[in-house]
Amino acid sequence: MPIIPFGSPKQSQFELGRRPYLESVENLNNITSFGTLRSHHDIAELLFIEKGHGRLLLKDGSLQLRTDDLVMINSDVLHDFKVSTSFMAFTMHLSSLQLCGLPLGQLTKAPQPFVLHLSQEGQHAFLRGLLREIKLYAAFNDDSPERAEIAACLLQALVLTAVKLASEANEAGEDNASYNMGTRIKEYIDAHYLEDLKLPDIAEALHINLYYLSHTFKDLTGSSPMQYIIRRRIDEAQTLLLTTNMTITDIAMQCGYNNSNYFQSVFSNIVGMPPGKYRKTWSQ
Repeated sequence: MPIIPFGSPKQSQFELGRRPYLESVENLNNITSFGTLRSHHDIAELLFIEKGHGRLLLKDGSLQLRTDDLVMINSDVLHDFKVSTSFMAFTMHLSSLQLCGLPLGQLTKAPQPFVLHLSQEGQHAFLRGLLREIKLYAAFNDDSPERAEIAACLLQALVLTAVKLASEANEAGEDNASYNMGTRIKEYIDAHYLEDLKLPDIAEALHINLYYLSHTFKDLTGSSPMQYIIRRRIDEAQTLLLTTNMTITDIAMQCGYNNSNYFQSVFSNIVGMPPGKYRKTWSQ
């Protein structure tokens, strides 16, 4: 194996003496007590959506959240959540964070939380790995003196990677026409995914060709438009299974599937069990 050099860092991204440490990790789900806007003074927050969808409620508006979103929340930002029944997430509270050029407790320059949707590839995959390791390490019942330091090191790697990717996404949003078009495609799909939606319909509505549509959307989200549509439909089906008494056939129709057997096959492939078993498992 060839030697891959790294060397000593030329300059820290953190202000001197202001490397963050992990204050706490909190698991969130649909039974977590929400309902009050709250903030954390001088403590930033990183929230990762593992499953389901919801909204991040802010003092002046809200942000849509879905599976694989990483939300970067600055300190002193009032926020709360409205979530689906299938919602699962965990949040990390960061103390003593000060990135160079930013005030204490800020992950981004903008005051509003930044949502970074993670794909399965490249540095996004590395970031997902760090999130997985932090959650795993938080679950250890370990009283060793190294515990806090190890968690702090993992967190610092997570922060540096997330801030870098968020900065790149911001630059792309400002300067890259394909990023803006990818966002338009996503917004169109989000508004119509429960309909009988096909790629030519999207292309015609947005006045673009199919090749550009597919590649632009995958560059933005890491998945094809049809994969994204299917995932959104199954997310909706999961919510309906747990929050209504609708039959599986009716849910299939509601989620854009005219064939109940095909719907159940798609659902099983993504969720790992048939819809009936899913409803029974989570309703017990």
